[in-house]
Amino acid sequence: MSRGARQGACRLAAVLATLGLAASLCGHAEAAQKKLLVAIVDRVAWPDLLDERADIPTLRGLARQGSVGMMCVRTARGAAGEGGYLTIGAGTRTASRWSGTADAGLEGWAFQKDELLDGRRAGDVYLSYTGWLPGDNAIVHLGIGELMRLNAPTTYPIHLGLLGGTLQRAGVRVACVGNADTPRAVHREVVAVGMNEQGLVEVGYVGAAVTRDGPSTPSGSTVNVPRLLAEVAKATESADLVVVDLAETSRAAEYVGAMPVKAAAEATLAALERADQVLGAILRRLARERWGVLVVTPNVRTPGPDERYIELAPVIFSAPPAVSGGVLTSPSTRQPGVVVNTDLAATILTYFGVSVPPDTVGRPITSVRPPADSLDFVRSYLSRADAVDAVRRQVFRWLPIAGAVALWLSVLLLLLRERAPGWARRLVRGALLVVMSAPAALLLAGWRPLSQIELTVGILALAAALAVTGSLLTMGRSGHALPALAVVGLLVYDLVRGQGMLRWSPLSYSAAAGARFYGVGNEYGGVLLGAGLIAVASVLSSRHRAPWGERPIAALVLLGIAAVAGFPRLGANLGVAFGCAVGFGVFILYLWRTRPGWTDVVLVLGVAVGVAAAAALADMLFRGTDASHIGRWVSAVRAEGWVAVAQVAARKLSMNWLLMRVSVWADLAFAALAVLAVAVLVRPPGVEQAVKERSWLAPAVGACAAGAAAAAVLNDSGVVAAALALLYGAGSLAYVSLEHEGSQPAP
Repeated sequence: MSRGARQGACRLAAVLATLGLAASLCGHAEAAQKKLLVAIVDRVAWPDLLDERADIPTLRGLARQGSVGMMCVRTARGAAGEGGYLTIGAGTRTASRWSGTADAGLEGWAFQKDELLDGRRAGDVYLSYTGWLPGDNAIVHLGIGELMRLNAPTTYPIHLGLLGGTLQRAGVRVACVGNADTPRAVHREVVAVGMNEQGLVEVGYVGAAVTRDGPSTPSGSTVNVPRLLAEVAKATESADLVVVDLAETSRAAEYVGAMPVKAAAEATLAALERADQVLGAILRRLARERWGVLVVTPNVRTPGPDERYIELAPVIFSAPPAVSGGVLTSPSTRQPGVVVNTDLAATILTYFGVSVPPDTVGRPITSVRPPADSLDFVRSYLSRADAVDAVRRQVFRWLPIAGAVALWLSVLLLLLRERAPGWARRLVRGALLVVMSAPAALLLAGWRPLSQIELTVGILALAAALAVTGSLLTMGRSGHALPALAVVGLLVYDLVRGQGMLRWSPLSYSAAAGARFYGVGNEYGGVLLGAGLIAVASVLSSRHRAPWGERPIAALVLLGIAAVAGFPRLGANLGVAFGCAVGFGVFILYLWRTRPGWTDVVLVLGVAVGVAAAAALADMLFRGTDASHIGRWVSAVRAEGWVAVAQVAARKLSMNWLLMRVSVWADLAFAALAVLAVAVLVRPPGVEQAVKERSWLAPAVGACAAGAAAAAVLNDSGVVAAALALLYGAGSLAYVSLEHEGSQPAP
């Protein structure tokens, strides 16, 4: 290259570099044009904000101007009340705990850089702890090292301070103001929301001066309002995101447990009103045309002895172009009005036009129009959710226990053979029918809002009615068929019609528990797998082989059920879709093969993988950035390779191993496997006769076992899906076998 050419190339490179720098600065300037105030009102619940006695005009005004939501805060990995702030700042589930010091929780162990701690500057302590220079940053988090160690042994990536660090790199300045200190402890948890990955915050004040004596409050401390307002004003002059801890409700929550019930309720209400007054004073000093406001409750307060409510925290978002009177939602929940605390980091980043890092679990929050006034919508949702959640707690305890007891009794009676009393066989067969009818009754319970008592009575009555009807219609011979047919029909209908019953069934999704709404969750995914096989096997011809015309119809029905489970806009549960593909594929083999070989098994697995891949690709193609967890996992695999696969596999194995050891659903699965073991190894005469008369029963039961194994491996709570799938397979086999055992001649 000639000298002139080299000079020209250098000039071109310089111009391009200048243009690139200018574009970068313009991008930073554009991101910084928006301003956002995040106001922390911790340790309250929606009943407090909806209480007509509460004088909170600022919060209610924000709710009317913007959008409201109910936020699940139970995604933190620590104990209740630990890790909520840290989770918001990391955009994924985190853990915290009480520190080794007597006066500080690890999550809130933050200080001004020049603040004295045991005679030493906090900045010097930070340097000695971490080896990092605090630089020009105003605030240091002294617990960052221990928090990193605590969150290191996980099966998914955690980057503490991801929100603050990502904003800082994008040129968005972050400030934290306020504390919730009490005479008992230092509480600067607000720093965990805005800090960067090194535990540093560039702007703000969280020192002791924003707190003063408050003799009339339970803690004896309260907000120093003039100083707090001055620090907020100073922060808003230079920062784009300002996180303010209003603190009053946090302080009250620390002390109300030692107070009489009525006094505790009054103290909580008074603290909320003081926080509202402080927030109002802050907002009056802001240029609202530039500043959005996000009110967040990181932790829901503990209900009093006379209270019971679902633990969904208040969240209010008032920012252009928010929908006035709207309700918040996100792809994490797919529920109008419900979001997750891991959504907040993605929401704030999106608000500033900053790309959301792939390690952020949450999704950006959006606003939708509710069918009624937004606060009325919240009231009705919480009322219904309270009732459903109360019933759910009982269902998740007693349904697997009842199923396990019925199956273990079936094992005993099958081993006793003709020596078993007839009344015992009839009693156990009836119990099996009621248990297998329960999922259909629980699904119908989500049809319309009911009180807790109405739900409980209705579920029991529906399950009993379905069991009795199935038995009467078949003269006691095939009573298991009707519950299976009913629940499959109801599930497919509800999925196609919008999942209204699934959203509210006590055997399905729980917003308060932090479960993502898939459409078909692990519970009904297992039901769909097991009941689908038993239903198809029941309607096929009872002759030795079904006519050729029935076989392709049966195969198409099963494939259609699997597609419904995996289609993104319907079921969107990859693990369940794969389990159905395996189980249904095995059964389809028996439609044309008397004894399927290994090549057939490989073919089934190939088809199952194809179903899973098709579901993931459809999710990415049709929903793009709004893809569910399936599409996002595929994107992670493309970006990180086998690391993402290994992380997901490790998480699922860890969760299932835990459930195998502690969950009553594992007891149900073991009882079902015991029935199958007796049928295969002992071969009671009743089992042999039942299988001989119902030629499609054995293939269906074997396919249930295969599909349950696949669902167990590929779902976080796969034990639940496997147990319910096996319930229908083993329960149906035990039901028909016990009938034949009673007809065996005495030796």
